[in-house]
Amino acid sequence: MKKVIVGASLLLLSACSTMQPPRYAISVDNIEALKVLAVSGEFAQLNQPESFSSNCRLMGPIEPADGLTVSAFIAKAFNDELKMSDKYKTDTNKITGGISKIEFSSISGLTSGYWDISLDLQSTNGESMSVNNKYTFKSGFDAITACNATADALTPAVQDLINATVNDPKFALLMKE
Repeated sequence: MKKVIVGASLLLLSACSTMQPPRYAISVDNIEALKVLAVSGEFAQLNQPESFSSNCRLMGPIEPADGLTVSAFIAKAFNDELKMSDKYKTDTNKITGGISKIEFSSISGLTSGYWDISLDLQSTNGESMSVNNKYTFKSGFDAITACNATADALTPAVQDLINATVNDPKFALLMKE
């Protein structure tokens, strides 16, 4: 009986689950920033670095909703913001590029965490830009709380990343027809 209990305990301790951030939510600040720009286009593709590990401690991976990769989640978020601001057009500029850096921590300063995301973007109009954003948040001490908080922080981290991008003067050139 002891062996069964020990075996079951080890199985439970080694099991992992997937933490899933909520779907992306539109940012009013990003919509307002986009509305004043005389630009349009779409995010066609963002490549994700192969070195990115979505595992959070021993809890398991952080994976966006709807089976999206993190790079597809970010590209969809950009397109959702463009659509809501009436700046999304498929027959003009297409933005491609990649995530040059992406990392997260669920334990920074013991009970804080961060998402650090950098993008290198290119437009079909020949312009390019790079942007980096580090979003910090309260996580928690134990793994369950901290990893769930890290997953939940992906959406506001991407909102901040988009805000940093659209408020950069180079973004207007990137999207200019």
